[in-house]
Amino acid sequence: MPTLRAVAIMILAIFLASALCVPASASEVAVTVQGEQVHATFDLSLVQNVTRLPGMTATVDSTAQSDVSSAFNAAVSKPDPSASASAVNIEISSTAQRLNLTCQADISGVSNRRGDILAVNMSWLGFNVSSDLRVENFSFNTVGNRYMKPVVAYYANASRFLGRPNVNVTGVTFFVNKTSIAPAPAVDYIGNFTMLDFRSLSPTLDEWNRTYSLTNNTTSWRYSPSTSLNFDMKIERGNITTDFTASYGYNATISVSAVGRQEGHILLLDVGTSGIEWVMTTILILAVVSALGIQLMFRNRKKRTAKFQRR
Repeated sequence: MPTLRAVAIMILAIFLASALCVPASASEVAVTVQGEQVHATFDLSLVQNVTRLPGMTATVDSTAQSDVSSAFNAAVSKPDPSASASAVNIEISSTAQRLNLTCQADISGVSNRRGDILAVNMSWLGFNVSSDLRVENFSFNTVGNRYMKPVVAYYANASRFLGRPNVNVTGVTFFVNKTSIAPAPAVDYIGNFTMLDFRSLSPTLDEWNRTYSLTNNTTSWRYSPSTSLNFDMKIERGNITTDFTASYGYNATISVSAVGRQEGHILLLDVGTSGIEWVMTTILILAVVSALGIQLMFRNRKKRTAKFQRR
């Protein structure tokens, strides 16, 4: 039977362990459509210990750095030639093992209104910025090629000399998505990683999960693609094994203030007064039906009470 002191120590240990375990923040892509205006926010987070990233905080504005503006425009116009990006703003926060980016942009040239129906082409969302974007010589997009690839390439090369005299590395194993791969493909995989690669959002909107909120007349689509970067490198030195990992992924949500449906990559939104009137009529009908149901329930209850009292 454990003493009260032992129980208290165990509770304290559990509390401290939970306090020290800080979960990695989930990355999120959020697109909002208000009328014909489309705004995108990208909250992105890379967690890794393959290398030591430079520590810094900075803000990049497309009005001050033309290369950012041109890179985003070239990227979004590739899947949709009519799309263009403006007011691009990127906030950068980097530590030795984590890189956080918060990007915002306005997207234009993707909407077309015909009467009460607004068609919004969302194919631009599957874009990829491949440029080596920098601030103070820090490459915040091509992180894989600039910072992680040299380390992985070193150990991939070291794996060729396993078993030779004077070699302190006794084993090197590479994993992508928990599957073992050869050294050369591992180097290519980590070297090709970029933070601003959203090609995993290319599937049509029919593959997204659609929901509609009657209370605020909002339609949302949500999609969770597979992890963009899931890398593990195990280095063995005698009886000691060290893990070097890199993880990056995101979920995506599209929200519109209207009744909407999808056809392929196209959002079809009812932005006329008829759509709003339909929503208000539906709410009114539900309210009346609920009130009648409650009234009927109390009336039946009163009748049952009266019969019981007569008995």
